[in-house]
Amino acid sequence: MSAGNRSVLAIIDSRKLPDRLGADHTIFAALKHFGIPCEVLDGGDYMGAIPEYIAPRALYVIAHDGAAEWLKPEVAARIAEAVKQGAGLICFDRRVDEWPSDLRGLLPTDVGQARVGTLSIAEQPSFVTHGHEPGAELELEQEIAVVTLPSSAGWQPLVTTGDGQAVIASGAAGEGRVVLFGAGEQLYAEGVFGHVRGIDGLMWRSIVWAAAKPFPMRCIPPYVTARMDDCNGTWNAFDYVRVMNRYGIGPNLGLFIDEMGPTDWAAAKRLYDAGGADFSMHAFRDDFYTARPNYTPYAVLPDKPDLSNGGTQVAFEGLSMDHHTGLDLPLETIQRNFRRMDEAFSRAGIQHSRVLNSHFGEVGWGAVPLFLERGVDMPTNNTAFGQLYGNQPVWHPKPYGIRGLSGRYGVTIDRCPQHPGMTFVAMSVSHARKTHMGLDILSGRVPFIGESETPKLDEAAAAGIANIKLGLDALAYGMLFTHEERINVISLEDWEYVVNSIVKGLDGWEVEYAEREHVGVTCKRLFDSALVRANLTEQGLHCVLCGQTDGPSPLTIWENDGEGCTRRVVEVDALEGYAEVQLGR
Repeated sequence: MSAGNRSVLAIIDSRKLPDRLGADHTIFAALKHFGIPCEVLDGGDYMGAIPEYIAPRALYVIAHDGAAEWLKPEVAARIAEAVKQGAGLICFDRRVDEWPSDLRGLLPTDVGQARVGTLSIAEQPSFVTHGHEPGAELELEQEIAVVTLPSSAGWQPLVTTGDGQAVIASGAAGEGRVVLFGAGEQLYAEGVFGHVRGIDGLMWRSIVWAAAKPFPMRCIPPYVTARMDDCNGTWNAFDYVRVMNRYGIGPNLGLFIDEMGPTDWAAAKRLYDAGGADFSMHAFRDDFYTARPNYTPYAVLPDKPDLSNGGTQVAFEGLSMDHHTGLDLPLETIQRNFRRMDEAFSRAGIQHSRVLNSHFGEVGWGAVPLFLERGVDMPTNNTAFGQLYGNQPVWHPKPYGIRGLSGRYGVTIDRCPQHPGMTFVAMSVSHARKTHMGLDILSGRVPFIGESETPKLDEAAAAGIANIKLGLDALAYGMLFTHEERINVISLEDWEYVVNSIVKGLDGWEVEYAEREHVGVTCKRLFDSALVRANLTEQGLHCVLCGQTDGPSPLTIWENDGEGCTRRVVEVDALEGYAEVQLGR
């Protein structure tokens, strides 16, 4: 029990290589992302374990098919007794009839088998299925074998087959709570359904619901934030940002600094001073759309620079990379460009955000140390350094290494492979949508260069709600995103309608509206540290954390609330390698 009685013990068998390999990506990557202290009990390890290592725990996770077959009767009995006394059990092992009898006795006697290509959310709402409409279908990429449960008293179906047989179900065993994933960990395999596609909540909510309480996690709070790219202020000089500020949303704004006029810079300064936004260098300019005959801005500020001379001389000028060849600009040019950037931000009285938000995500290697000198250390684009936007390399960024059909990655919270000073913090839904533009809620829905004849405001709001919920369900963060040139073709009232509709659409969801830089800083601090021990004593919950952080970070404590659960967040001071946190009962 070195990780404590409020930790997780995952049961695996490394001798069953094909079965266990899947769990590395589907279960253990998730436990790491959720910030859960976890140890393993491995059937392939000849060293064994003392009884005190096995119990007590907050939760047991049987992590893959065949993982529990090897358990000796006395070990299985100790786990079963711990569950009956209040620990939780999550089962991803579909070979339940191979279990030792004491452990098998925690589940219904009569289980069945089926093959399915579609699953459905059960009709009865629950904490675990929060955010899903009853009866909503989950279409799998391929058929898989599932264990089905009979209609048994005390077991609540969570996910069912098309004919109503429970595949994921929750129940009680004595004082403990049990959740059976009859689809196994295979449900979260990339070729079946996968992570960050809307069902991560079924996993982490099952863990939270089943675990003995209080149950601590180092997870990301339910932040909702925003990011706008290609920014020059629009016709309303960033007034659209104030619409988001009313709810506490502070976007990161990626600036085209040469396209901004005095009114834009003055408005940016006011936002900066009020904490209403953080600002990043996007590029100097990229005004291609001004040459299009169907480009019609809603209005134009009188002091907005006309760099393109009415659309006749459009250009793209980036900071550090040649947009055509993918090569770094000469180092002298990069250094000169950084001085231009510094001067523009300094004149406005604005400090560059820690968020690196580069146009097309294109960052030359020569720019990396210059960004770091300025404290810019959190890239937000779902692209790798040192190359053009297209043909992204395969690099499996944490937490899940999800690569979409367009070659773009989804949620990314990971160190830059080539430079440890940079930590990617990016929330994208490009992997889960038809194109990489799925993240842009206005794309194809406003009259920008022929994308739509009229504003489709309800469609835009629905896209924003879906994208944000996807991030929250993944225990990442919700992102409201668009390219500012699309805001530039609609009225402020239209934009206000979209934002208000998104906020209303999140009713019933636990959300914390936040500034984008703050979200990134929190994610990085969580990434740079870990909860390694959690133990409940008569004095309260004792937690041990390790790592190095540059400021406070959240520790989430879950408690039971009837059949649901509630969280409270405790701020932990900056970590200098090791810290103990004592929380009273």
